[in-house]
Amino acid sequence: MLCEKVNRTLVKNITSLGVLQVANYLIPLIIIPFITRIFGTEVFGRVSYAQNIVVYLTLIVNYGFEYSATRQIALSKDDANRMRDVFWSVIVMKCVLLAVSFVVLWILSMTVDRVSSDPLLYWCTALVNIGVVFFPTWFLQGVQDMTKMAVFNLAIKLLGAILILSVIRSASQYYLYPFFLSLSSMLVGLAAFGYVVKRYGLLFKGCRVERLDGASALSLKVIKEVASAGFPIFLNNVFVSLYTTLNLTLLGVFADDVEIGYFSGAQRLILAANMCVVMPISTAIFPEMSRRYAESYSSWRSFFIRTLVTGGALGAFVSLVSYVFAPFIIRVMLGSSFALSVPLLRVLSPLPFLVMTATILTVQGLYGQGLQRFAPFVGLVLSVICVLSNLFLIPRVGVSGAAWSWVIAEVAECIIVGAILICHRGRCSI
Repeated sequence: MLCEKVNRTLVKNITSLGVLQVANYLIPLIIIPFITRIFGTEVFGRVSYAQNIVVYLTLIVNYGFEYSATRQIALSKDDANRMRDVFWSVIVMKCVLLAVSFVVLWILSMTVDRVSSDPLLYWCTALVNIGVVFFPTWFLQGVQDMTKMAVFNLAIKLLGAILILSVIRSASQYYLYPFFLSLSSMLVGLAAFGYVVKRYGLLFKGCRVERLDGASALSLKVIKEVASAGFPIFLNNVFVSLYTTLNLTLLGVFADDVEIGYFSGAQRLILAANMCVVMPISTAIFPEMSRRYAESYSSWRSFFIRTLVTGGALGAFVSLVSYVFAPFIIRVMLGSSFALSVPLLRVLSPLPFLVMTATILTVQGLYGQGLQRFAPFVGLVLSVICVLSNLFLIPRVGVSGAAWSWVIAEVAECIIVGAILICHRGRCSI
């Protein structure tokens, strides 16, 4: 009976997270044909490049909370005081990191030509991180309650799409596109924050506090614990971003906005496939994987292998569809003006399978066992591979070199993480 209940909960959470990812990625993707016809390839490339730069700022705000805080919430579900302390510690730290990210953007706007030439575009794009601060996805994953949030998030994203389709009418309004996406993120984040605080009794006055120099403050011990647990994952996320976003960043050095537009179109389709297929499974299973490892290694191992096989098969199917139907997908989703994105999409088509496999190995394997100390090492090696392959391939084969570099990095991640797990399995420690 318990097994059946767990399975039902996992299926429910995976479905809910699937709806959430549809809202986050497919709805913005559906409006791209409208946007590209108004903007043209060049302006679309310019906007995509700004979004690419803001990804690095989002990494700062997210730190490593999407997995470290999720794990701590999952393990403290029966301790209301501990749960409140973790929740508010993460929110406070995210607010501080948001301020840091804005300072970084201000510095970039003073020193980098691409940013200084169009600061409004970059600031409109960076506002998305306000939503990132307050949208407690990590908390909802930890308590395995995503259904209501998925439906609510879908409604807000639809509102964002309606604003874009209703207001934007000329290329001169291109800055409104990232602004409306940021606005939807802010509305979702604040509404989700209010829901979670009320639903789970997380009012600030209910948290445990310590007296520090005569003033009340959140427990510094909890803040330190949360920050310490997230730091290795943060480092890994920084390194991972290098081999998932650096290709587009380097294209800004070697290619013009038109070529960036072609690559961005194919990249967005693959990212949408990855996030709608990979992330729902990975994030929904992670709390259960962590608990199983805490209870029994054999139980964790059996569950891990089933997840790897099932997830790999699903990823392989999506990869096959992406390759075979690439011309149709590009024509329908991006428009005929993006025909040169077809060969790029085919180069990137193995990624749903590779990302699914790598994510399960890393998140469910390393993080699920509490082995996140290996994550920075893996990320560093992959970053070096990605940087070198991009610098070697892009000048020689052009835009497709950035696509091949991403594929090479994902293959390397599967091999390296797989080797660590095999070596570690109950016999030795690296």
